[in-house]
Amino acid sequence: MPEDSADDSRQAAQHDAQADEQRDALQRAVSCYLSTVLTMAKCVGAACPEVGGLYRHRLARLRARLAFDASPEAIEESCAVIEAVLDEFGAKASFYVAQHGIELRAAIATLDEIVRSLARREDFYAARLRQFASQMGAARYAAEPGQLQEVIELEAAGLLSCVESMGHEMQSMVTGMRNELRAVERRIQESEVTDPLTGLMNRREMERQIEARKNTGTAPVLVHFELTGEVNAEVMQQASARLGSQFRHNDFVSRWSDTEFMVLFQGPREIAQMRAEQIVPWVAGRYLLDNGENVQIGIEARLEQPELAA
Repeated sequence: MPEDSADDSRQAAQHDAQADEQRDALQRAVSCYLSTVLTMAKCVGAACPEVGGLYRHRLARLRARLAFDASPEAIEESCAVIEAVLDEFGAKASFYVAQHGIELRAAIATLDEIVRSLARREDFYAARLRQFASQMGAARYAAEPGQLQEVIELEAAGLLSCVESMGHEMQSMVTGMRNELRAVERRIQESEVTDPLTGLMNRREMERQIEARKNTGTAPVLVHFELTGEVNAEVMQQASARLGSQFRHNDFVSRWSDTEFMVLFQGPREIAQMRAEQIVPWVAGRYLLDNGENVQIGIEARLEQPELAA
C-alpha cells in the first residue's frame, strides 16, 4: 500500500475515533442534563409539597420531551423554561411559607387571647362558687321543714345557674377556638397550588390561571376530562399519571373534582380537540389496584372555551 494511502487511512480512522468520542461525550452530557432535570423535579416537589407538586410535573414532562428530542435547540429552549419554572416555584413557595407564618402567628395570638379570657372567666366562676360555699356555711337555716326546703331550693338554683353559665361560656370559647383553627386551615389551603392526592395543580390554582389568561385578552382553551366507573383515590392517582404524561410541560393539568381533570391547553382549539381524542384511549381502560383487583375505567372528554367579558 502506498505511504500516502496509509496516512489517509490512519487519519480517517483517527477522525472516526474522535467523532465517536464526541458522540459518546455528547450522549453522556445529555444523560447528565436529563438526570439533573429529574433531580430538580424531585427537589421542588419535596421542598414544598403544597406548592411544588405541579412544578415537579412540569419539569418531569419537560424531561420526557427532551429524552425524545435532545437536539441542541430543544436543550437551549429548555434552559429558559427551567429558569422560568424555578423562578415561579420560588415565588409561589416563598409566598406560601410567608402566608403560613402570618396565619400561624395570627392564630396563636387569637388562641392566646381566648385562653386568657378562659382563665379570667374561670377565676370569676371560682370566686362565685367560693362565695356560694361561704354563704351556705354561714347561713342560719329555718327550723320549719317547709322554710328549710325553700332556702335549700333557692341556694341550689343559684348554684345550678352559676354552673350552667360557666358551662355555656366554656363551650362558647372552645367553639371559638375550633372555628379559628378551621379558618386558619382554610386560609392556608387557599395559598396551596397542588392537589395532595395527585400532585397536579389544584382547582383553586387552575381557576386563578384561567382568570389570568382571560385578563390577557385571550380566551383560554380548556380540555375537560371526566372518569367513569369505580373511581377511587388510587384510580385518580394512576389516571393523573397517565393524563399528565400526554401533555407538554407548558400545558397546565389540574385535578378538577373527585372524578374530573381540567387542562389549560397552550394552543389552538383544533389541536386541543385532536389531542383530547388521542388521549382518551390512553387513559381509559383497565386499572390494576394494590389489592390485586382490576377495574374498568372510562373517560369522557370535551372542550371548553369560556368567553371573555365584554
